[in-house]
Amino acid sequence: MGKSAAFAVGADALRESQGEIFMELPMSFNEEQLWNRTLMLYDAALREINTKLEILNSEFKQAHQYNPIEHITSRLKSPQSIAKKMRHHQRELTIENVVKYINDIAGIRIICSFTSDIYRIAELIAKQSDITVLKVKDYIVNPKPNGYTSYHMVVSVPIFLSEEVIDTKVEIQIRTIAMDFWASLEHKIYYKFEGNAPDHITRELKECADLVSFLDRKMLAINEEVQSFREPEESYSKYIANLLRDRMKEAYGTVLEEDGVIDSVATVPETPDSGEPMPAADSASDALLLTGDGRKEFPSVSSGTQMQGLIQLTDEEVPGEMLREIAKQILRENDKVPFDENGMKYAF
Repeated sequence: MGKSAAFAVGADALRESQGEIFMELPMSFNEEQLWNRTLMLYDAALREINTKLEILNSEFKQAHQYNPIEHITSRLKSPQSIAKKMRHHQRELTIENVVKYINDIAGIRIICSFTSDIYRIAELIAKQSDITVLKVKDYIVNPKPNGYTSYHMVVSVPIFLSEEVIDTKVEIQIRTIAMDFWASLEHKIYYKFEGNAPDHITRELKECADLVSFLDRKMLAINEEVQSFREPEESYSKYIANLLRDRMKEAYGTVLEEDGVIDSVATVPETPDSGEPMPAADSASDALLLTGDGRKEFPSVSSGTQMQGLIQLTDEEVPGEMLREIAKQILRENDKVPFDENGMKYAF
């Protein structure tokens, strides 16, 4: 079924449920068009949040060699579920009321490895400048009576349309793998018995929830112990990499004056001797200077706060190792500010 057909079905489902008419809008009002627009906004909000999470996911994989996000799922609440929820809360079923009173029409679920990851991801989401946190329910600190644990956030994200900007709500649920396993089983049992499961099954589910909570705490403790055995060399390399990333941060979003720009369309400069083209610096991680005649060079260090002169790399250059040696010298001479404002320059 295509999106337009699904929207039409959704509008029909909202208008009618079990033969009763819930919508009482003027005949001249195109309620289907309004419902389609509503679904379009929630769908756009889902895509906005999903994109943000995918970017965080990629960054963790690339930069941290550890990914707290196991997987992400998203969905728009079905019209039948919307109608059922509105009836449960004894609200008149109108499109306006649906938008006003239901916060989880657009929903995203993030599955993590450890409980510490949950709070880390929640913090990263809340720190984004265009996201507003509207509501938080921490069912990890305060589990539901049936044993349910999860971290819920309702956030809004701006949707930029052709003529206006509309802040649109999305509910985000963040759980561990163990929490999600328990919640999925409990959800199936709940609907199997229509919310009236036998007492002994309810008790056993609560016992399982307690075991899940114990398992999460145990696995977190083991992971923290493993992380404490990190090699000193790894921490040092990460520190140097962070310094370089900080130096490069502004370059991603700025444009240099014309005389300082390397033309990406022009041919690579040739060396005076051989006439053969020299490749530009391979990547940002090389952090090399590119001289006018095409030679790759690296700044030498004369003090902890100033860098002067150039060292031409030989045919057997190893930029990573040279960077390490320069960084060591800087750190020896200046413990606090290894790279200052007048220090290393980069060109790629």
